Amino acid sequence: MSLITTRFLKIENDMKTKQVFFNALTVCMVAAAVMMTQAMFNGAANAEQRGDAAGGDLKQRVADLEQRQDENDIEFVLVDRTLADLNARINANDADIRAQDGRLSKVASRVQDVEARAGALRTQYRALSAIVKRMAARD
Repeated sequence: MSLITTRFLKIENDMKTKQVFFNALTVCMVAAAVMMTQAMFNGAANAEQRGDAAGGDLKQRVADLEQRQDENDIEFVLVDRTLADLNARINANDADIRAQDGRLSKVASRVQDVEARAGALRTQYRALSAIVKRMAARD
């Protein structure tokens, strides 16, 4: 295998490794966002009771739950926007990767064409060299 082909294969493997790493990172970020969302809603489900030992004032508990729900709604919107931004970045990166993959495929095709042409030129060189040696032997 020629040096150019070896370098091309190394570049192609590096691109695939970067894509796998990026996808793994994306999955981790989404998982973290899901865990944060669950933590937000878990706090609302475990609302503290205020008031006396008998369970507190029902109106106060409802007011506390409504306040926490409003806070959770705000946090949910922030998480939702973050996930949408992350999704847009993932889509843009995937498009870039596909474009680079297409360019690398074209480069690989050109490299193979050049290698084939170089092989043909080597064959012609050897044939011409043999002809020149025979002509030199006749003189």
